[in-house]
Parts: sequence; C-alpha cells; structure tokens
Amino acid sequence: MNRSRIRSILAAAAVVLVAGSVWGGTPLLSSSDSATAPPTAQAQTSATSVGISDSGSLLWSSDAELNTTLSMLAAAGITSFRLSIPWSNVEYTQNQLDWSAVDRVVNAVNARGISILGIIAYTPPWATSPVGQPLNTRPASPALFGQFAGKAAARYAGKISAFEIWNEPNGSMFYGPSPDAAGYTQLLKAAYPAIKAANSSATVVGGVLGAVEDAAGMQNPVTFANQMYAAGAAGYFDALSYHPYQYSLKFADGVYVDHSPARQMMDLHAAMVANGDGAKKIWATEYGVPTAYVSESVQSDMITHFITKWQELPYAGPVYLYQLRDQQTGSGDPEMTFGLLRTDWSGKPALWGVMSLIMNNVPKSAEYNRFQAVPSALGSALSPIFTIRDTWAQIRDYAVVYEMPAGFIAAPRQVAEAVRYTSFLPTTGFNGTWQDFDSPFGLRVFSTSIGGTHLIGGGIVAAWDPTLGPATSDETPVAGGGVRVSFQYGSITWTPAAGAVVTR
Repeated sequence: MNRSRIRSILAAAAVVLVAGSVWGGTPLLSSSDSATAPPTAQAQTSATSVGISDSGSLLWSSDAELNTTLSMLAAAGITSFRLSIPWSNVEYTQNQLDWSAVDRVVNAVNARGISILGIIAYTPPWATSPVGQPLNTRPASPALFGQFAGKAAARYAGKISAFEIWNEPNGSMFYGPSPDAAGYTQLLKAAYPAIKAANSSATVVGGVLGAVEDAAGMQNPVTFANQMYAAGAAGYFDALSYHPYQYSLKFADGVYVDHSPARQMMDLHAAMVANGDGAKKIWATEYGVPTAYVSESVQSDMITHFITKWQELPYAGPVYLYQLRDQQTGSGDPEMTFGLLRTDWSGKPALWGVMSLIMNNVPKSAEYNRFQAVPSALGSALSPIFTIRDTWAQIRDYAVVYEMPAGFIAAPRQVAEAVRYTSFLPTTGFNGTWQDFDSPFGLRVFSTSIGGTHLIGGGIVAAWDPTLGPATSDETPVAGGGVRVSFQYGSITWTPAAGAVVTR
C-alpha cells in the first residue's frame, strides 16, 4: 500500500475546505437534486474491463482539465472511472450538504457514457470521535455514515451503479486511528442496506484492502478479511476489492513468493470460499507502477502483464489503474508518477500498451489458451499461469499443473507445496503414493493419508521398495553425517560410510 498517497487526497480536500467548495469557471453541466444527465453505462464487472482510479484531485480541477481528462479516457477506450464521494466535503457542516463538486464530475463523466465506481469515504470533523479529527478518522457513528451512503446512492441513481465502502481500511493512513476490521464491518452493515434501499441494482464493493503485511498501523488484508467475516460481514457486500501494488515484481511472478499480492489474492479468495462467498469477485480497484521507481518501459510491461494475468483468475473482477496522469513528472516521489500520461498530457509507453490491449478486447495469453486443455477434474484456476524456471505452471483446486515437453503433468497441491521453495519440476506423474522431481541428487515426494507428505533424497529412494510402504517422516540427521527416514514398515538409514541400510 502506498502510504503517502493519503497526502494527495488530503491536499485536494483541503482546497475545497478552505475555498468553501467554490472554483472558477462555468460548470460543464448544471447540477440539481434531480437526475438530468443521460443514464450512464452499467458498472463494469468483467476481469477484462479496464478503468482509471482518480487520486481525488479531479473534483477540484478546472473545467478544462476535467474535459481534457475525459477526452483522454474516451480516446484510450477506457469506459469506467473510480471517483471519490467524500463525506468530509459534501457534509462538512452537519445537515448542510453541498454536492456541487461531485455533481459536476459525475454529470460530466455520465455524459460521456463512462461508468462510475464511487468511493464513499472520509469523515467530516463533526462526525469523528473526538470531534475535529482528520478526515481519515473512522466515523464515530456507523449509522450516520450509512445514512450518507444512502443519500449518495439515491442522488446518483442512474448515474453511479457501483459504490466502494471506504478506502484501504486495513491501514491507519486511511482508517485512523488504527485498522479495525470489526469497526469497518459496522460501516458495511450500515451502508449496504441504505444503498440497496436507494438503488436495489447498485453493486456494493467492500474490503478495499491494501497489499500490506502486519506492521505498525497496518494489517495483512487476509487477516483483516477473516476478521470482517468473524464480525458478520457476509451478506453486506457484493464484491470484495483489493489493491495489489508491488513495484519490483510482476503479478504472476509472485505466485510462489510469500506475502506477494498474488499469494494474498489467492488467500483472500480462499477466505471468501470458506465463508460462502466463493462466487463473488475480487476487484482490483487500484493498481499502478510509478515511473519514479521504474523506467517507463518497465511500467508499461508490468501494467500490461498485470491486466493480462489478472483475467486468468476466474474470481477476478475489473481492473482500475491508478492513475491517468502524473501529478509531477520527473519527481523523485513515487506518488507523483503513477500516470499513464506525463504531466504535459503526453503518453507514456504504458498508455499505448493499455490501449492496444483494449482495442484487441484484452486478449488471452498464448499459455492461457494452451492450459484450456487441462482436465476440468483438476478444478478451477486459483492462480494465474506463472513460470517455474522455464516452465509454465498453474495452481488449480486439486493440483498444480506443469506444462512439460511431453505434455501436462499434475502434482497434488500438498506435493507441489512441499517442493515450492526448490523450483524442482516433476519428472513423473503422481502414482497415488509418490512423485519424482528433477533434483540432480534425486528427489521423491511421498504423500499419503497414512504418512503425510515428505521429501526424500535419492540415496534413500534408491534403497526403497514398495514393501516398506510410504514414508512417515522427513529425513532425520543421524551420527556419522547421515540421515534416517521412517516408513510404514521399517526405516532406511544412509551414511557416507555404509550407504543405505534397510531395517524392516
């Protein structure tokens, strides 16, 4: 999670608080309490849908900047936009609602036929506890937050068809004073019925989780999601969202890397399955790579890779890229350089890469098409297709599938997990008891309900025969620099001096 990104939101919000919600220029479209703009496109829910997530600054932009932004979106073929609906600004004074800044952008986006994902977040100073706290402070009253969410859904019915509840509540930078899954769940429980009462067809997106690990002020999104479920979140969101930022590792390259966004994504889906929400999608409502951190060509490569690989997950929803335009091209601050465009509106390579994908309907990769031949009995895909050495692989419900020169080879999930850190590849299929891998020293993985799963080296494997039964232990050191392995009906001890000795 980009912790300093709160600065741009706070700075943009400060403009309207100081200026009293006034900006220069004639509004693009007049706003009123009634819907006047044509109906917008419906919420984009497909994994091939690519939208743009705004930093929050567009609400306070000039009319010229807003028009140029929307023209760029249309030219790029981008049909969805993630927009902040900040409670902190709309109702800065209790019971005095000023929708004008949000109306202006919603009406302008809606007039272009671009769908909107609205983020309902940020607390006005009168609604914090104690009062007068920063806008990232959790609301003192979930009920009042829910009422505001219902008002937003009613006002923008026919214009906004999907709403996110808060932003990255698993980090104190966005949800102060500290992450609290149970507290966040209370916001969901208040907002969900209020939004549905105002617009029964609206999609309510919960979670909105940042890709972090447990640390001061941050909580792992998987832990947070499980705590949400424990607090009763099931039934109070239609999709979960996640922000899989990682600047030094391509998304699919993280499948076998602990704590990577790809691993967190799979674990989030597992939590949803365990709680009866396996059919719901996970939306990537923010993803980006700053060119203060990588070159423009690497940014393009990582973003196009992400879009391509994201759609290989059957439980993945739409992608929203953060963001369209740099806040300050050339800055050493990564937060200033996420754009597909430079500050002068010229396109970076990532813009052309994304446009190419969209113009070609976000095509599937060649490896994805080949993996369609994998038997359906191995279950649905849990990971994108990734590489182990020079071989493609994919995690399915019941096995990891490897694309080998002679064809696909499957390894049971527990076998593949046992060799995950070695990068060894299978040389045989699994025969119900064991499977061999290409270690230069020999490697057999035994896996049975009787003995569990154990990695056994070649010296002991060479002396093993089926009458010993499956392994029931790992290799255990013994005197003389050797190892011993227990089997169902005996053991084998190997030492440099004596070699393998079988005891039955």
